[in-house]
Amino acid sequence: MAVISGAARGQGRSHARLLAAEGADIVAVDLCADIETNEYPLARPEDLAETARLVEKEGRRVITAIADVRDRAALSTAIDTAVSELGRLDIVVANAGICPLTAGLPPQAFADAVDVDLVGVLNLVHASLKHLQAGASIIVIGSNAAFMSSMNTTGIDGGPGGAGYAFAKIAAAHYVNDFALALARSPSG
Repeated sequence: MAVISGAARGQGRSHARLLAAEGADIVAVDLCADIETNEYPLARPEDLAETARLVEKEGRRVITAIADVRDRAALSTAIDTAVSELGRLDIVVANAGICPLTAGLPPQAFADAVDVDLVGVLNLVHASLKHLQAGASIIVIGSNAAFMSSMNTTGIDGGPGGAGYAFAKIAAAHYVNDFALALARSPSG
């Protein structure tokens, strides 16, 4: 079974379809609501339902959960429920993200980008840990922004949201490297 955040459309839906085609049951998680500082519309419940339909079309089971990656307790509940219904968790795909790049957004755009793009990764991975066994995979969807020292060096004025996005992606890349080493050194690895 695979749990995927941001699964209602776009890359998340693509990951769900591919993993289902490869034989995985899917837990599709998405907020299905807008975030005020993010200037483009986010997925809706009908988008998540379409992802579920496409997974079922592959002959796989699917559980959908409308949950916010900023809420670790909600993610834990969704994952616990899915494991009790579908069985072992083998793959975690931390895909949910926002990119509020419009200059002139309020400073809250920085916090929202960090909360979704970094804290959301930590929450999904950490909510999944108790269910993962040796050989499981954790996949964190990154961005070229992880290789920039800041958005300001690109000549792009992404405003507070762009700065938060770049910061979150850089921090998530460091998290992946450091957490992988910690897991490798762990007795339960």
